[in-house]
Amino acid sequence: MQTTSASKAGVASNSGEAGSEIGATTRRAGTSLRRSLLRALVLPIATALLTGGVFGYRAAEKVVSSAYDQSLSNLANGIANRARVENGEVTIALSPEAEALLHTDTVDDIYFRVRDDFGRIIAGDADLPPPETSESDTAAGSPTPFVETSTSAGATATGSRISFFDAQFRDQSIRGVRFHPVVDGQGIYVTVAETLGKRRAAIRDLLLGFGLAVFLVLAAIAAVVRYGITSGLASLHHLQSELAERSGEDLAPVDLNQVPLEIHALVRALNALLTRLQDAHTAQRKFLQDAAHQLRTPLAGLQVQIELLRSQQTDQTVAANLRQSVKRVTRLANQLLALARAEGAHYLMANASSVDLAKLIDEMLDDWLRIADEKKIDFGMQRDISTLAGDPTLLRELIANLVDNALKYTPAGGQVTLRCERVGDVVEIDVTDNGPGIPEHERERVFERFHRLPDAPATGSGLGLAIARETVGGHRGSITVASGADGEGTCIQVRLPAKPATVSLASRSA
Repeated sequence: MQTTSASKAGVASNSGEAGSEIGATTRRAGTSLRRSLLRALVLPIATALLTGGVFGYRAAEKVVSSAYDQSLSNLANGIANRARVENGEVTIALSPEAEALLHTDTVDDIYFRVRDDFGRIIAGDADLPPPETSESDTAAGSPTPFVETSTSAGATATGSRISFFDAQFRDQSIRGVRFHPVVDGQGIYVTVAETLGKRRAAIRDLLLGFGLAVFLVLAAIAAVVRYGITSGLASLHHLQSELAERSGEDLAPVDLNQVPLEIHALVRALNALLTRLQDAHTAQRKFLQDAAHQLRTPLAGLQVQIELLRSQQTDQTVAANLRQSVKRVTRLANQLLALARAEGAHYLMANASSVDLAKLIDEMLDDWLRIADEKKIDFGMQRDISTLAGDPTLLRELIANLVDNALKYTPAGGQVTLRCERVGDVVEIDVTDNGPGIPEHERERVFERFHRLPDAPATGSGLGLAIARETVGGHRGSITVASGADGEGTCIQVRLPAKPATVSLASRSA
């Protein structure tokens, strides 16, 4: 009872420690998820913002430039409408007040110039760029009609071509418009320009609005990452708490209705693992119960024999019985250990080595021949060099159990044959006898632990074939029970893959 209590306390302690470890692992996993999401979002968001910023700036610049260019064009048209032809010369009817009003702007400086086709300045700022007379015309001293060279064409007004330009004037950047209307049959060039203060302010305001929108988007993304993921992980935290609070004995599956659909596959895998653990736990408990039951009888007999030996020290029968009891207990203990080892054959095979079955058989041959001679059994053997990848201890126990069973249950004067040979990629091991045989309805049950036939003629623990099946399964083979020759007796057939150790390990890893 004390041992049981200590075990439960240990389980509870381990459960608490496991819960703490699960909680810490979950927190680390949550942090990692946030970081992974941030890393996944940073690049596309940065690319989208950069691309959006470039296109946004260009769109803002185009919208602002189009609006203010239209204003410049209207202003140039207004000046052109003031042109008159008097006595064959073009004049601009602008009073000083009107010209002062033309230059009035609260933000930018406005400039204009009007000239005729011969390059003569009619009104405005003569040095306003771009120059509209070539050096060759100036050197000749004779004004000639100026040919427009701008290729930046805009909208047309009254049949005239409008062009816009950017330049530097009086240490300031300017944007200008130029077009060539015809007044009473005479052409004139009208140029109007302004500094860029209003344009830059408008673009700055648009970009500030765009930047505010970007900031709000980033704030929303940060809120989603910070609080949205935490809210989404709440169900995982609930699952973690539920598992952490369980004891080591509670292996019930998790209710899928209590977890999000996105992790149903994960929870199904967890439930499958819990089911396998539950089955293993149940099998282990049954094994311990059966082992305790099997050990109780020979130990009780051993105790009786010892008491008799103490009272009758000269009785050789008691000594023989005592030796037999000790032999049975030793055999049972060895088989229990072999069964435990065979159940872990899948893990032992990680260190599989090349095993020569013929050598193993030769090492056990003398004991078999001695037993066969004692029972007058005809023991025959056919074995070839058969090498495979496996655990030598388990393979030795496998063959020993099969042959020992055959010798034990075959009556005196019977026959037992062992055949071990390689056929293709398979090593075949057959142990045949002409004993009482195994009924078909019992051929599957004989592989169960501690199961013995009701009318078995010899004593045994019922572990030999259970060990054999676990060993064969761990070596990726098969074992079957069939009838012997002419339908009499029993033939145990074992098939094991004959592959090198490296190949076998590689295939298991795959």
